[in-house]
Amino acid sequence: MKQALIVAVVVIALVAWFFLWFRDEGAVATSAARPWPGEMGSLDAAVDRWPSLKANDASVKLTALTKALSKDKVVDDFVEREIARGELTIGDPPALPDVSAIRELLVREPIVWESREEFDDTVVAERRGAQMNMARALVASALTKARGNDLAAWDDLHAVWKLARSLGEHPQMMAQTAVLTMARMINAVAWKMPLPAPAWLNELQDRDNVRPLLEAFQYQAASYSEGAWLPTKWLAASVDRDRGIAETLFKETRCDVNTPMNDLGTDLSSVWRRAFRYRAEREATANALRVRAGKSIETTSRCSDGSWIFDGTTLRFSREIATAAPDRPMPLVLQVKP
Repeated sequence: MKQALIVAVVVIALVAWFFLWFRDEGAVATSAARPWPGEMGSLDAAVDRWPSLKANDASVKLTALTKALSKDKVVDDFVEREIARGELTIGDPPALPDVSAIRELLVREPIVWESREEFDDTVVAERRGAQMNMARALVASALTKARGNDLAAWDDLHAVWKLARSLGEHPQMMAQTAVLTMARMINAVAWKMPLPAPAWLNELQDRDNVRPLLEAFQYQAASYSEGAWLPTKWLAASVDRDRGIAETLFKETRCDVNTPMNDLGTDLSSVWRRAFRYRAEREATANALRVRAGKSIETTSRCSDGSWIFDGTTLRFSREIATAAPDRPMPLVLQVKP
């Protein structure tokens, strides 16, 4: 008994020594206080930037509607196939669910989802799954209508855009990647929609998702460092490394981007690759719509590593920008005319 007590005391002493040896609140505080690029401020500013939100009646109604909308792999495959098809023609659609009530609610009313600093990531993940399912069903509906040259196809895409915008005030990276994914889906099929394009499409085209993603990245770093049960030099170094990644991305002008893995949280290197590629994707859609409207393309690009070419039938970016599975993006070579 006495020997066991001695062993326990030794173990406790070693654990205490371990904590005291690695603990360094000063180093973590110093790293957290350093400003992030683009005048984003310190990690404290990241937490203060995002207001708490209370769910409104429209989001409650929308949640109830989505519960009746089961995930359908056939519909998902149809959307993915058409996004990846660099041709104006749209293939045969599968049987689709009725999304009219969802579309009308999204277009008619602003949606506010609950959000607070201590929000459960599990709730965010579950809600994100339902929102993405809703978005894909609406895009499938838009493609089906566009196949019949029905201008109402734009209403389905507008509903997806309103859904994406409703997530813009949420700090979690899961929410901001959902905004990016929805925007890319809309953009990837918008060039196939009946003319003329509506005015709201300009808002989508003008929004660059890199800055909101960087702000969510900063919020993620803050969530790991603030109130950490064991502030260490390793944690301080990780915050510094992630801030360095943000500084590099903030200055990046290319669209073909490879980013090292961040230290805190889920690896976001594929997210940054998709976000920068999306800059070229937006230009592809804008140029395709110009050609279809009888206008000249913009040959210059925001991407410093490429430009646009049109030979009378095919629109192409001067380089391919590959992405990794499961991403199936729109191609950067589009058959705009027969």
